[in-house]
Amino acid sequence: MSTFLMTRPADEARKSGQKLESLGHRVVYAPMIKIEQVSFELPDESRSLIITSKNGARYGLPNISNKGRPIFAVGDQTALEARALGFTNVTTGPGTARQLIPLLLECGISQKREYTHLCGNNIAYDIADVLRQEGLDANNTVTYQAVPNRVFSPSVQEEMEHGTIDGVLFYSPRTATIFEETVSESDCHHWLPKLDAYCFSNRVADELLGPWKTISSAVLPTEKALFSLFE
Repeated sequence: MSTFLMTRPADEARKSGQKLESLGHRVVYAPMIKIEQVSFELPDESRSLIITSKNGARYGLPNISNKGRPIFAVGDQTALEARALGFTNVTTGPGTARQLIPLLLECGISQKREYTHLCGNNIAYDIADVLRQEGLDANNTVTYQAVPNRVFSPSVQEEMEHGTIDGVLFYSPRTATIFEETVSESDCHHWLPKLDAYCFSNRVADELLGPWKTISSAVLPTEKALFSLFE
């Protein structure tokens, strides 16, 4: 059995933690980001909607009354979130924002679509900007904000100091950055050489700059692939 530090926001962390526990592992929680909804103006009815995260669906779609509105989801899990909210016209992408671009361009040009990306306040990859550069009408609508949590709880600090945590799981580039910044601000650099870092993708791993024991990336941006790194 290994002990893992889960850095996802609280609502996502519990589900992932339960999966890890079912595999026989122990989970300690240290959410590095808190997700908060923000008010926003609903996109015009003529615009197709892009969602690149579960939070984009959860915070952006509930107030959309037309459940037949075209939705372009980045991957399977985001598409499932949209369908769970009642949307019936959902196109599923291959898994990443970059990989979604060809599909958006094809549909945008052939069907003269206008796009709105329902996103957070920090955008790792600006889909709307890429589409605009290709001559399409695209914009961003911020539906939620990710607020950094730059403090480790006393229980997490105690676990780290006693060396009872084996690895840290990172699901996003921003979470990885905030974690390392918090370690630095807390003067806890000595933690990292004892820890394995497990990353959702290569892009997440690229954000880690500290002296980790090891850094591993999932071959696909899925939780199953992430967990396979240590199973």
